[in-house]
Amino acid sequence: MLNFVKEMMVTGLGAVFFTKDKVEEMVQQLVAEGKVSREEANDLVNDMVQKAKEQRENMKERIIKEVENNLNKAGLVKKEEVDKLNSQINKLQLHIESLEREIEALKENKIEVVEDEL
Repeated sequence: MLNFVKEMMVTGLGAVFFTKDKVEEMVQQLVAEGKVSREEANDLVNDMVQKAKEQRENMKERIIKEVENNLNKAGLVKKEEVDKLNSQINKLQLHIESLEREIEALKENKIEVVEDEL
């Protein structure tokens, strides 16, 4: 009977939303009805709370993966990727400005500069 009660309580998404207080309330009701002994009640509560935590974490991971998949399919990128690209652009801009200054300095010294067309 105890295994049936455990399975019934953790099956489906319902267990994800159980709070410890709610589990304790449900187990106390089972104790009052004589379906679970007082000795089993504490173990049952701890087991149910642990399973609910695991299911919440599993659900969280699945949601994150699904959102990331949908963003990728839509062609959207993460903020970290945009930040990395912006950093690379800034470095390239600084490098280009440095090269332009070098070219100007060479021109001022009347050194012939051959510019490649891109």
